[in-house]
Amino acid sequence: MGQKNFPFIHCAVCLVFASYMGLRASEDTLELNEETPQTNTQALNSPSTYAMHDSISLLTPTDLAHLDTSSHFSQAFRWIYSTVFITAYFGDGTLKEGFALLLKDGFYLTSSELTFTEGLYPQKILARMQDDSAKPLICIAQLQLKALDSTKGLALLKTSAFTDDYCNTRPESYYHKRIYEKYAQAIFSPTPTKKLILGGLYYPVLQDSDTFGIRRTIPIKEESHYDGTLAKKVSYGYSLPNTSGQAPIFGKPYFNKDGEFLGIFSIASSSVPILIKKEIIQEFICNLKKKNIFAPKNSGCQGGTS
Repeated sequence: MGQKNFPFIHCAVCLVFASYMGLRASEDTLELNEETPQTNTQALNSPSTYAMHDSISLLTPTDLAHLDTSSHFSQAFRWIYSTVFITAYFGDGTLKEGFALLLKDGFYLTSSELTFTEGLYPQKILARMQDDSAKPLICIAQLQLKALDSTKGLALLKTSAFTDDYCNTRPESYYHKRIYEKYAQAIFSPTPTKKLILGGLYYPVLQDSDTFGIRRTIPIKEESHYDGTLAKKVSYGYSLPNTSGQAPIFGKPYFNKDGEFLGIFSIASSSVPILIKKEIIQEFICNLKKKNIFAPKNSGCQGGTS
């Protein structure tokens, strides 16, 4: 009797294992540094090279030993050094924390959710980054709010002062200049976001060790909201899975497997946090260019948005 039931039990175990492995692939964690051997896309998407989302574990030396070096992969994830973790201080004692992305000329892109509270704007914003030569985050600059569009869920910050590692103001150094020139991100590209997201979405997380890690996720569905000015529905971006049970952390930039910018995590016209796609961000930037607030070169704003 036991021998007859064995094939059935074996199949059931296989189904449970396959379901478990499928769940693991939905949202993963990866740590990156300049010296970490990397892998190709197929290996990267394999559950065996990732830890589960909820454990927030990093790749172990054993995992890394089985990965192939790929210069393309390393280049694709260099945006982690363009990412900053910001803390915004308000006059009523409130502080908000989240992410922002370094752009050209000392500007930063972030979520509007981090730049106002109860009708107040930040009195001070501190930015911390992870250098490509050391893992712990260090203070890099003080920022100020330059523009905000709560309908699009976006805000533009600008460097107001440079700082030392401990957030004390100081003159700009070669170190600051190197970071701003080497890692400023270009956010304009002609390829539609809906095509770029097919291979998965990658974004930064703040680890307990005060360093950045990288996670992978997938979009759930396209989100559209009614635009009163245009008198029609407009696609703002994509809803994302939230399996951690934690409050959303706004301002996270998202990229595809090739390092192409996809958007920013924020709240647009609705109360639902979504990935604000790059097309909406490009409109935001182009509107600022018309007002001479921010005029990035090669933006594609001439004659409209891209």
